[in-house]
Amino acid sequence: MKILIVEDHIKINYLLASFARSENHQVTQAYNVEDALTFLNQDAFDLIITDLMLPKMQGEDLIKEIRKVSDIYILVISSKSDIEDKLDVLRLGVDDYITKPFSVKEVMIKLSQIEKRMTPKASLVVSVFHGKIKIYPLSREIYLDDKNITLTKNEYDLFWFLVQHKHQVFSRDQLLNHLFSESDAYDRVIDVYIKNIRKKISVQDELIKTHYGLGYQFVGDVDEL
Repeated sequence: MKILIVEDHIKINYLLASFARSENHQVTQAYNVEDALTFLNQDAFDLIITDLMLPKMQGEDLIKEIRKVSDIYILVISSKSDIEDKLDVLRLGVDDYITKPFSVKEVMIKLSQIEKRMTPKASLVVSVFHGKIKIYPLSREIYLDDKNITLTKNEYDLFWFLVQHKHQVFSRDQLLNHLFSESDAYDRVIDVYIKNIRKKISVQDELIKTHYGLGYQFVGDVDEL
């Protein structure tokens, strides 16, 4: 598995990384949330091991950001032992919780068990047309041929929604209700957003298909990472 370890205690970070590598896992080490988010925007991971008490931003902040865009497996290892603290973190969407002090062997057994039953998770990097387009949901960035493409908030929200539901056709009204229900936007503004997206993300193959009388559908070739 490809594992990201987020732990500011150098010895604990090193210990977990060393044991995980000895079990043939690929490991990336981060010591704060900022670096972890950078790594997550650069690569696809199978599992994240994180502490909660980290410098500047807390582990809870990292979990919240990840859960906005992905169901990647998250294992928390923390000295917070109060039951309410654990429940609060579990409500954020973590998959498992180990209290410090802990047994590294126990963690390795858990990793082995997780790997055996692991199913594909939503990626934190989405590649389209064999890497020609790359989408980074955590930072809301899109690259075309490694060049950053600037979309407005609404354009990005619309594009990302269509990518996530590539097999579905959505009418203008459906897109408005899903994405812009709190705004005063009218249905024809969807046409404007689509036109802008097509202009900014221009590729030879069709990216967003117009089904006349029905709506729009993302038909780009999403790569397997």
